[in-house]
Amino acid sequence: MRDASGRAEGMGGPGLSPNALLIGLIFCGVGFGIGAGALAGSGAAFVFLMSGWVLGLCLHEYGHARAALFWGLSPTGALSLDPLRSPNPVVTMLLPALFTIMGGVGFPGGVGFPGDVGLPGRVGGPPEAGLSRGRQSAVAAAGPAMSVLFLVVLALLYALASPKAETLRAVLAVSVLFQGTALVLGLMPIPGLDGYGIVRPWLSGPPASPPSPPWAFVDRMARHSGLVLLGLFLVSAAFTRPLFRASLLLTDLLGIDLADVIAGFRLVRLW
Repeated sequence: MRDASGRAEGMGGPGLSPNALLIGLIFCGVGFGIGAGALAGSGAAFVFLMSGWVLGLCLHEYGHARAALFWGLSPTGALSLDPLRSPNPVVTMLLPALFTIMGGVGFPGGVGFPGDVGLPGRVGGPPEAGLSRGRQSAVAAAGPAMSVLFLVVLALLYALASPKAETLRAVLAVSVLFQGTALVLGLMPIPGLDGYGIVRPWLSGPPASPPSPPWAFVDRMARHSGLVLLGLFLVSAAFTRPLFRASLLLTDLLGIDLADVIAGFRLVRLW
């Protein structure tokens, strides 16, 4: 989720940051090294996966920020693709990456502590709360849209990779799986996720009115969604299995070989 803390000064959006370029270079450089056979082993595969994961999170937040700017809101640091300048980087970058490492599955960007959704003008609420319902939904949907774009790019890289570059295809396959899992999970209408942000503006009252007590309680509970989701992943197979099935179906539709997904998953598991 986004809040006002990451706003950038000035009317124009910030340019591409050196940190974003560094992440992109690591992702491309390690991927090239793996494909050329110069790099091998779980360490290189893990660096490739996580650098791509952080890049995907940056693009996700960029989508939100670009849509908000389009609808007349102030530019934020997320427009620079810098993970350190995204609104509330701990909950939009650090925690999703940490949960991804701990849970062994892709967690969506922005799982964390949103403001008081639906309370326009209130301190701590997201800046998009003052927009119309449709525009609020568009801002929430823009992040997943960028994630879809990045997912397609990864699938294209997989399709272009030589069949002889087995390790590269494996790490690309598991990268697609993680991005797909995060996309499926992020679009669920669970408080704290973008799926909830998309439907939330339509669930109670006009945009300018405070939410009713039940919805205000649900909005507050969204602050703890990341920990709840992590607990579900760690203890509940009934939750993880359908999610993995949906993600594997998505990877199959993108032309990813299941054998490469399994090989890549085993390769990047350092825990």
